[in-house]
Amino acid sequence: MNESWPGEISPARTQVLAAISTMALAQAELRAAFPVQWRGAGAEAYATALTALLHHAQAVMAGLRQADAVVVLADRQRAAALAGGAGP
Repeated sequence: MNESWPGEISPARTQVLAAISTMALAQAELRAAFPVQWRGAGAEAYATALTALLHHAQAVMAGLRQADAVVVLADRQRAAALAGGAGP
């Protein structure tokens, strides 16, 4: 919990969580975009492109989750400093 911001969540964490949510939605859209009825070379090329995009999206999601962990730590340190403590 962070008493320094209303609602106990920092603006930075709000932004990171919004980015995680947006990336999750983008990944779902990409998965849904795979050709189901479409066959042939065009469908294969399209599926290959989507697979590459999903791979990149997964890497971005991993980075966002790391950013979330870091911002949680930073928020705790800030809250401790504001409370007069030394922090974790």
